[in-house]
Amino acid sequence: MGDDLELEGRLSSLEARIPGAEAPDVERGRRHVRLAGRSALAACFLLLLTAVATAGVAVVTRSDVRGFPGVENSGQPLNGANLECMTPKQAEAYLVGHGYSQIVWQIERDGLQSLQATAAPEHGYVVPGAIVDGVLLMIVDQRALGSGVGACYGMPMP
Repeated sequence: MGDDLELEGRLSSLEARIPGAEAPDVERGRRHVRLAGRSALAACFLLLLTAVATAGVAVVTRSDVRGFPGVENSGQPLNGANLECMTPKQAEAYLVGHGYSQIVWQIERDGLQSLQATAAPEHGYVVPGAIVDGVLLMIVDQRALGSGVGACYGMPMP
């Protein structure tokens, strides 16, 4: 027994010389449990808040976005017309010849804001659009890195 007391004394003196080697008291242990509980509760709250915010964004976005089928998609009025292989002026003549009187041409250009016009521009890739509220929206891509779409993808810009 004497050896145990001597050993315990030596061990206590060694532990006292080690920085930060203080023995935790009972109160400190309870504080860690409370802190861990609060951290877990905060994590759950943050997860719930993130889920609600994400769902809210999805609902707001869904009410703002309306999709329209492309006029050249299967089952749509201009299916197979290959407007993308025409110059904008040829596409305009084709559309007017087929009874489209309300056409808006959205022109996409490098470094400039999109422009909308009622007359087709002279050049650019024609991108078939959609009919929105009775108006046919056609897109003309005049950007330097444009490549065309559909059957005429990669052809030189008309």
